[in-house]
Amino acid sequence: MINKEEHIIEENIPLFPLEIVVLPGETRFLHIFEERYKNLFADIETAGGFFGIPFIRSGSIDGTGSYVKIEKVLARYPNGELDISVKGIDIFNTLEYNDEHPERLYPYGNLELLQRGCIEPSRSLVEAFHKYNKLVLKLDLDKLPKPGFYLIANSIGLSDLEKYDLVIRGSEQALNKTMTNHVNLRTLLALQQNSLQEYYCLN
Repeated sequence: MINKEEHIIEENIPLFPLEIVVLPGETRFLHIFEERYKNLFADIETAGGFFGIPFIRSGSIDGTGSYVKIEKVLARYPNGELDISVKGIDIFNTLEYNDEHPERLYPYGNLELLQRGCIEPSRSLVEAFHKYNKLVLKLDLDKLPKPGFYLIANSIGLSDLEKYDLVIRGSEQALNKTMTNHVNLRTLLALQQNSLQEYYCLN
C-alpha cells in the first residue's frame, strides 16, 4: 500500500466487473455462480474479504469502480454457488487491469482509492434532504445522527448510472451539487405525484 497525495494505491486486488456501483456505506447482495468468481471468493474470504467491482457501462469495463468488502455469506449451495452481501468502502480508479494470471481464474489489478468515504454534505444538500424526508421518508431525523453524504445518497434510490455519474465528479463541491440536484428532483416528482392523487380524489 503506497500513499499518493490523499489517495491510496492498492496492488493486485481481485476484480469482479458488474453493472453496479456500490457507494460507501451501501450494502448490496450478490449471487456468485461463475467458476472463476467462486475461485475469487474462496481466495479472499479468509484474507480480509476486500475486492473491486469495476463498473460495466454500455457493455464495456469502465476505469471507475467500487472497492467493497464481504459483509456476510448468506447461503452456500452444494454446487459451490454463494449468496453474499457486500458493503461499499471507497471508490477507485483502475491503474492496471489484468484479465489473465497463471494462478488465478479471475481478473485482478492495481487500484487508486479516491478516499471518497468522508464527504461532508453541504448545507444546501442537508436542507434539500430534510424537505425530501418530510415528504417521502418521514424519518424522525431528531433521533438519528446528522445525515452524512452517503446516508443521503443511499436513501433516495439512485440508479447505478446515477451513482456512476455521481462518483466520477472530481471535487466535493461538484459531488454536493450533483447530489442536491438528485434530491430536489425526487422531491419535485413526489410533490407532483401527491398533486395527482389529490386531483383524482377530488374528482
